[in-house]
Amino acid sequence: ICGLVALRKTRTGHFGGRTLAIAGLILSGLWIVIGIIAVVAIVVLPDDSEDHFVPAVGSCFAAEPDGNFSKSDVLPCDQPHKVEVFAVITLPGDQYPGDAAAEKFLDRCSGEFAQYAAEDAPNVDIEDLHPTAESWAEGVRTVKCLAVSEDPITGSVKG
Repeated sequence: ICGLVALRKTRTGHFGGRTLAIAGLILSGLWIVIGIIAVVAIVVLPDDSEDHFVPAVGSCFAAEPDGNFSKSDVLPCDQPHKVEVFAVITLPGDQYPGDAAAEKFLDRCSGEFAQYAAEDAPNVDIEDLHPTAESWAEGVRTVKCLAVSEDPITGSVKG
């Protein structure tokens, strides 16, 4: 608006600054275009945050995930559920540790479960959800240790 007012006042030649008014109008137009592009990019581009959701320790789920967890599937542990996350281990390094490392993950999860679970915890299987070569390339660097029950349980296995 100021640029338009200045351009109008400088049209007659009684006032200087016509070049500055034109430059201001051009810069304002560029900022508007950049703003529109940014809004379109935010709205149109896909959101990957759901693909890489890492559940918190103590999160419960009705069923085992098919490779990924979803925020929308988290249940309170006082509701019937079959899966509870009892540890999340972040893996160091930039190189994929390989599928052979999966046995080490399960051993580490067993140790974590011994520290997490109550002595009278329900009978559950200990499983791990570790990155694959594909998910590692997408930035997944965590192993999720899971307490999995065949039948739904109510309450946490935490001690």
